Amino acid sequence: MKHAVRHAIPLALIAILAALCWTSGTDGDSGGSYPARTIKMVVPFNPGGGSDSFGRMIEAGIEKAELLPQPLIVVNRPGASATVGSRYVKDARADGYTVLLLHNAIITAQYSGMVNYGVEDFEPIAATGEIPMVIAVHESSRFKTLKQLLDAAKEKPDSIVHGVNLGAPTHFAALKLENASGAKFRFTQAGDGADRFGKLKEHIDVAGFSVAEFVSFRSEGLRGLALLDVERNPSFDDVPTAIEQGYDVTELNSFYWWFPKGTPKDRSDYFADVLEKVMKTEFVREKLAELNMAPSFVRGQEFQELIAERVRDAAAVGEQTSPQVPNIPLFVGLALAACLVAVVVTRMKKTESESRTEPGSDEPSTPSKNDGLASLKRPGLLLIAVAAYVVAMQFEWLGYAIATPLFIVAAGVGLAKEPRRILLPLCEVALIVGLGTFYVLTNVVVTDLP
Repeated sequence: MKHAVRHAIPLALIAILAALCWTSGTDGDSGGSYPARTIKMVVPFNPGGGSDSFGRMIEAGIEKAELLPQPLIVVNRPGASATVGSRYVKDARADGYTVLLLHNAIITAQYSGMVNYGVEDFEPIAATGEIPMVIAVHESSRFKTLKQLLDAAKEKPDSIVHGVNLGAPTHFAALKLENASGAKFRFTQAGDGADRFGKLKEHIDVAGFSVAEFVSFRSEGLRGLALLDVERNPSFDDVPTAIEQGYDVTELNSFYWWFPKGTPKDRSDYFADVLEKVMKTEFVREKLAELNMAPSFVRGQEFQELIAERVRDAAAVGEQTSPQVPNIPLFVGLALAACLVAVVVTRMKKTESESRTEPGSDEPSTPSKNDGLASLKRPGLLLIAVAAYVVAMQFEWLGYAIATPLFIVAAGVGLAKEPRRILLPLCEVALIVGLGTFYVLTNVVVTDLP
């Protein structure tokens, strides 16, 4: 009786936390008003870049105008030319609480061979803003015009290093220039706008920048060769368009909003209404003017037609072959496993050797196979538990709320001298910590978790 009472409070707390986690994860599908909880805006780039700045501007505009009854937060999921974040949203629950903000990379990633999915695998919401690209070099570059650059890349193929974000709009803009001129660049992965600018002069010869990035970096030594738009930009009218210079190339980028496929239409329409309203606010229009971005907004059939046009534009460049790269995570994992096996074998042999002769005795003792295993039990199990937890979270094989309690139990068993005696309270603590931190991080702090 006393034993049961002692466990009653932990079990009650576990039940409450489980109920809270369950309801917080399902209240969007309960038939109540939408939104009933925080909406995550997934930006598949690092903080501080153009997409992140645009997303946070929209977030601030919605908050200032009080257009949503629940918070809208930015969640950065960078990696692999935006495909890490886009795949995350594609596979998310279609309940209207996870939205993707991504420009033309959602189209170019598919045509570059980086992913096997595209716009058809998402629920379209709207397109906001429009911004062209500038082809630029460092001010110390020998190239003064776009023609000089393209002629050099045509005369000596692969001699001009073009910094791009492989599979992204910067890459496809350069491919369009190749197709229009017969030039042949040597492409290299150069990251986002700030990274590309930092690599100019020393590591790359030329790169593409959004108008906002170009305006920001121009005073620091950036020379524009061509604006990929139909007409010049008033903010830097000394930079001619590529069309003026005889190359019929444009690269217009918009920020598209997507829900996972299957999200109810009423929720897509609701969010589109919010975006349409925020794009008309004075706050957002002033910010867009600072970024040299047109305050455009399209939804519905007009949005579908815009996407179809951008898809045709990417298809005209042609399917690109994804570069074959070694499976680094697999090789690292195999190397770590080999190291672990080597450590275990070495330790067991050492323990077996030490056990052959007992201290103070000339008689050799009979070695036990369990001696080596016993010496490895605690650190070995802990090492395995840590590795399994990291891998499970990294590849999202298990969610945080499940993986964390399992890790705590495994670590506790590995460290305890008599694990059977503490197994039940250990499980209780593991569930309380796992479910409790999950609820706090996702509903109080509002952090994105696997």
